[in-house]
Amino acid sequence: MKKTLVTIAVFTVFLMVVQPVNAHVFKLSSNKTIYNPGDEIIIKIEVKNTLNIEKNMDIYITMKEENNKYPPLFWYYPVTLSSGETRNITVYSTNVSSYIVNGDYVVYAQLLEDGFTLYEEETRFSITGLPEAMKVDILLSDDSRFSVLKDVFLLNQRIYIGYNSSIENTSVNCEIIYPDNTSKNITLPYDFIVDQTGLYSLNINAHNEGYKSVNKKLQFAVIEKNPFYEKEKKSTQINKEVEVIIYTIILLLIVA
Repeated sequence: MKKTLVTIAVFTVFLMVVQPVNAHVFKLSSNKTIYNPGDEIIIKIEVKNTLNIEKNMDIYITMKEENNKYPPLFWYYPVTLSSGETRNITVYSTNVSSYIVNGDYVVYAQLLEDGFTLYEEETRFSITGLPEAMKVDILLSDDSRFSVLKDVFLLNQRIYIGYNSSIENTSVNCEIIYPDNTSKNITLPYDFIVDQTGLYSLNINAHNEGYKSVNKKLQFAVIEKNPFYEKEKKSTQINKEVEVIIYTIILLLIVA
């Protein structure tokens, strides 16, 4: 009985003297759960050293959109906290604008000490009301069906400029800059006969209500002759000349 009482007393003293190594406060928070255009997003982390000794700790934080519509963000904070010290860190602060996208976001934080994870925290928020992204591809061809896309054309050839959009009823405006630096504003689809050789530039602006505008720049070239056709034509002429020579030699051999 006496031995048992001594054991209990020693264990009690041990609990009073030795504190858990991971007795810290670690909290991750956002100022709202749903954000609209113009709102300010603020993500904060609070960490407190509740031990009686100084502690060196590492904080790793990741923020990502759950459907991968926005590139993930990463932060790392090495912190040294004295006994009882609290540190509040603003991890992320921005206004909801066109530089971010609608979606459901998750922020994940870890508190590590000597390479071991002590705590993990997670917070979620949504962004809504921003214009959605759309995809627009510009098509260039000498065929109105765009069966073959090209970026090099022949002089006096008819060129067709069209587009594909991920959203219906998209308006696409285009500025054509000719080789002589004159320009013309058009609406796609459009076709015309090129009467200048050189490099043509297209400045594209596509817009649709409720979606982000798309701006693109591209170029195409117009040449006077098809070099491959000329090469093939020359090669054919050489072959005919060789055939004439061969036939002549054969006839001479027969006569001889």
